Amino acid sequence: MPVDPLINTQPLGALSIRDVRSTSDAVRRSSRGDYAVAAACVAVLSFLFMWRSKPVIHWFLLPVIACGILSGVDVIRWLRGRLDLFDPKTIIACLALYGFFLAPLLHVLWNTYGEGDLTLFGDWRTWLGGMACLNASGLLVYRFAHDRAFGAAAPPSIPWEINRKKFYPLFATALVCSTFGLAVFLWQLEGISGLIEAYEENQVAFVGKGWLLVLAWPLAVLSFIVVVFTLTDRQRTVRRHLTTGMLLLSAAGIGHFLILGWYGSRVATVAALFWMAGLVHYRFRKFPRVMMAIGVVSLIGFAYFYGFYKERGRVGFEVLRTPALWLQPRGYDRDFKYLLLGDLARADSNALILHNLVKDPGDYHYRWGLTYAAALTILIPRYFWPDRPYYRVDAGSEALLGKSAQNLSSRLYGLSGEALLNFGPFGVAPIFGIYGALLGYYRRKLQGWHRLDARMLLAPFFTLMFVEALLCDSDVLVFFAATQGALISFFVFAASDALPPRARGKRLPEEHTYGANERALPRD
Repeated sequence: MPVDPLINTQPLGALSIRDVRSTSDAVRRSSRGDYAVAAACVAVLSFLFMWRSKPVIHWFLLPVIACGILSGVDVIRWLRGRLDLFDPKTIIACLALYGFFLAPLLHVLWNTYGEGDLTLFGDWRTWLGGMACLNASGLLVYRFAHDRAFGAAAPPSIPWEINRKKFYPLFATALVCSTFGLAVFLWQLEGISGLIEAYEENQVAFVGKGWLLVLAWPLAVLSFIVVVFTLTDRQRTVRRHLTTGMLLLSAAGIGHFLILGWYGSRVATVAALFWMAGLVHYRFRKFPRVMMAIGVVSLIGFAYFYGFYKERGRVGFEVLRTPALWLQPRGYDRDFKYLLLGDLARADSNALILHNLVKDPGDYHYRWGLTYAAALTILIPRYFWPDRPYYRVDAGSEALLGKSAQNLSSRLYGLSGEALLNFGPFGVAPIFGIYGALLGYYRRKLQGWHRLDARMLLAPFFTLMFVEALLCDSDVLVFFAATQGALISFFVFAASDALPPRARGKRLPEEHTYGANERALPRD
């Protein structure tokens, strides 16, 4: 089994052939042990679900368990300290374990099979199981493609260093541009109160303002990068305290929410927080697991209560003020089960799409990659293309409701679901293969970036792109890249210099690269 040193160990050139073979054998044994532990944990959880609910005892459980093992193995590796928390493979594994293993079981346990436009008469377990088969095959191909790409990719040979003479004037310019975009955006909406009213009553007011969001959204992260770089510049001798980073993160996160959090996008707010938390993790100190557990619980709580604002606007905050309504919000379409199964998972909607494609294939025509290619069209302002189609929305609505349906579905389908919309069941595994290959290539590059490499300022964003690709759809991914990362990425690279060979040893300290203080880990 090949080896994936996410972090540096002793160079292979310094090892004897016996040492290399011994290391490889140890990694293989450790990898098999990870799978065994993952299988045991998944088995225990499955028995608990079967004990609590007899309907769980069904053939659909077998492919669901396979999904749990294939995704859970990387969760085990993280728990054993062999994967970093901000490694994209760790986050993808946690989300896949929940979405592909736990979510289908919770649907059966709670007898909850979809809301609103999801209507299927009959036994949902059959189609949850069918979708689990596709997801399991996709995870297998994903792991294989990741390993191949990771092993084939060359490590980065040219480090990038922030040029201090260029950094401050360029990022001052970036802050001015972002502040200008935010000021114009709020001015056109008549302030934050007007932003809230537009979200509640007239979301058409947001049309044509996308270019302003490209400037406005990055303001908090831009400001945070400037502060973090100033405090962690290698020329400074001040010790980097995690407490300092957490205080800065809290202030920046609250400020970002108070200004732009009313736009109605939980993902955008969480993404900004994740990016800034990643900078603290890389440039200050690593987050302890207890602190990260508290952070995850806080984010879930934020997503839950923010959902009521998405449904009712400011009136939805009455739930927050009334503890008796927290778990049983009477009069609302959403509750905690809705968050877990509707917002954080795609099991029911993708199972229904699979059912419709198999049972009535004539009522849907495949897009054959159109939703991926057309995702770029969201960059064209409606001023120039007023009747621009919503390609992915149209495809999803047709797959869920049929060609004759008049209503549109605003659901997201994720990596598996969008593959179904374009290529049907046989398209899921190849899409996972492409996804795994891209991830393997990126992780190989990430391994070689020094902690102070300029690209580490963008590493949380690149990780978020992979996470978004698993949960969301291609048009959302393009929108996210444009509004969250484009401006910051441009200025980071503009303020950086590629070090020539003669200057590398003098300019970069011999500190660890990303993860150099970790052990080597198995690639698969």
